[in-house]
Amino acid sequence: MRILIVEDERPTAEDIKLLVEQLFQKESASIHIEVTLDSALIYLREKPIDVLLLDLNLNAKDGFEILKQVVSQSFHTIVISANINRAIEAFEYGVLDFIPKPYNIERLKAAFDRLKSSHSSDGHSLKYLSVKKGFEVKVIPLEEINYFKSANIYVELHLSNGHVVIYDKSIKQLIPLLPSNYLRIHKSFIVDRNKIESFQSLGAGKYRVILKSKECLPVSRHKIHLLKSTGI
Repeated sequence: MRILIVEDERPTAEDIKLLVEQLFQKESASIHIEVTLDSALIYLREKPIDVLLLDLNLNAKDGFEILKQVVSQSFHTIVISANINRAIEAFEYGVLDFIPKPYNIERLKAAFDRLKSSHSSDGHSLKYLSVKKGFEVKVIPLEEINYFKSANIYVELHLSNGHVVIYDKSIKQLIPLLPSNYLRIHKSFIVDRNKIESFQSLGAGKYRVILKSKECLPVSRHKIHLLKSTGI
């Protein structure tokens, strides 16, 4: 796993690195430190990573402007910050976890365990997705997305206005961010349970859901029990 730590206090960054190395002692992990926002952005342009550990207060720069940029990229972001009064807002913008300072190894382990989660933890619901469009970052409310469709290493966001926007994460990376009302009904499709109008059998082992928007999506046979368990 490729991990970047962005923290403006070098001793704190080295301490976080030491704890993460302890967590990954039996697994391969490459850990790099940057201590300024500018150097971190240069590193991110040149090097692919899997997880970013980000302090929101980097030499007095606005942490949430940084956050909106980084959560639009293909890796997961875990915030480590003393600015705990804005944790809920950070989750709304798509961070995988928010670790308040002072941190410890148990809290870091819980954050990395979330990489394997099927949904976001209770009480921390994503409300927006940040997507890159050219050099700009656009924030899209989750409620405006009818469904998600896998597109190789990206995900298509099918919006209620008929537009399709490319999200720079895979469907596997997206799942741990979504609230529990989002169902993966097919290997390539995720939909909000509240947007489903009905469920139909087409015969010959084929199924589909019809959304309130009248769009139809396929359902994998092994996902039938999942749909029925939600009362659809």
